[in-house]
Amino acid sequence: MNILLIIAHPDDEVLGCGGTLRKLADEGHDIYTCVLCAPADARHGRPDLTQFKEIVEKAEDLIGIKDSLKYEFKNIQFNTVPHLEMVKAIEAAIVKFKPEWVFTHHPSDVNIDHRVCYEASMAAIRLPQRLSKDMPVTLIKKIFLFEVLSSTDWAPSIGLAFQPNCYFDITKTFATKMQALEYYDSALKPFPHSRSRENIKALATLRGAEVSIEMAEAFCLIRDLYL
Repeated sequence: MNILLIIAHPDDEVLGCGGTLRKLADEGHDIYTCVLCAPADARHGRPDLTQFKEIVEKAEDLIGIKDSLKYEFKNIQFNTVPHLEMVKAIEAAIVKFKPEWVFTHHPSDVNIDHRVCYEASMAAIRLPQRLSKDMPVTLIKKIFLFEVLSSTDWAPSIGLAFQPNCYFDITKTFATKMQALEYYDSALKPFPHSRSRENIKALATLRGAEVSIEMAEAFCLIRDLYL
């Protein structure tokens, strides 16, 4: 099965579902990403671009990503990009990778790029219905929305909050998730910041406790098609 992760920036894939992706890759599924702001050029403490690309490749390899389509939309400026332009970029990834499952950001998020990524993704996933002659209309069977610490959890509680209804057991893959995050050392913060090593583990433990397992990543499953 082909699985596509649509994300705003490098490291979102590891923070949001790194353990789940490694688990799915270990089960034999093909994992792909569409990264809308690959350079992450506004990120504080980011190394030079050549070094950063090497870091991203190492992290992707560790969590099992097979291939990636990367773009250079401006960091923290997604709201200035014409909607159709970003939708078409994501559609290109859908055409290329033909995913049955899609993971992307949750709409309730303090990061504007994450919110726009969600909105463009929701438009792009209708591509099979619009181009029914070129791919099965039922191609995309599941859509999962993930949470990102210091982003989803920092969003105002007014409106659509992150309320998960789907969990993946990452007890055996959490260590790999953390190893991949170590490559993005500037993304990790000292405790008690929500994106500290301690609180990333605490969230995995909490999500696991919600379904009586040791560690989990949680998602909002918003499409679930059985044929």
